[in-house]
Amino acid sequence: MRQYETYKCQKCGNEVEVQNVGGGKLSCCGEEMKCITTDLTAVNLMKAFAGESMARNKYDLFADVAEEEGWHAVARHFREAAENEKWHARAEFKAYHEIVDGKPLEVTTKNLVSAAEGENYEHTTMYPNFAKIAEDEGKKAIARLFTAIGKVEIEHER
Repeated sequence: MRQYETYKCQKCGNEVEVQNVGGGKLSCCGEEMKCITTDLTAVNLMKAFAGESMARNKYDLFADVAEEEGWHAVARHFREAAENEKWHARAEFKAYHEIVDGKPLEVTTKNLVSAAEGENYEHTTMYPNFAKIAEDEGKKAIARLFTAIGKVEIEHER
């Protein structure tokens, strides 16, 4: 098994992403799971895109804090790093679509569908699940945050 391969159970549909496994076989429902990763480079591009996107937002937040604390030169450094991360993410996203779709970016109609599907998942599944977990763990303020963000995602889907 290579790093980041995804395996799927043919009976129940369970999927497992494997990282740094030293061999062996995965099983579920009494059967060996099937590797469904066909293009590891595409997987790596999307992981890199996600990492660069998170770094960009993190550096923007760090810059805001540095600015508030009077560290203006440090804030400029963080903003420059954030801008660099943005361009890294754009290059990785375009490269992903180039190898998956044969062109650097999808057409707008397909992008609209993709965006709506993502927003739908966030407000119907992801944020309600996150809110329930936070509530179950006694983190009521975080549960309210997840619920509030989920409500905003409804508007984004429209």
